[in-house]
Amino acid sequence: MANTIKLSVEFPESLVASLWIDEATASAKMKEALVLDLLRQKRISIRKGAELLGLSYREFLDLLSRSQVPITHYEEGEIDCDLEAFKKTEYKTSN
Repeated sequence: MANTIKLSVEFPESLVASLWIDEATASAKMKEALVLDLLRQKRISIRKGAELLGLSYREFLDLLSRSQVPITHYEEGEIDCDLEAFKKTEYKTSN
């Protein structure tokens, strides 16, 4: 990344110590949480998330899976339409 801005947050030392091994781990986990949340909000793409965390696309997909972050976002009823289309395609190819 060409230009970066360093952001900081403040938490009680006791909280950080109870959740993470050290400050560096806390910082990395906070960045990870922010990137995952931005993805959930559809504000960044999967590729951008991987780039921001310095991960390969595949590694980022694994992180999304471990974090139970969906990589598809269906509106109500959309998945039913997709499943119906899939069933029609499957039926045509099996005959």
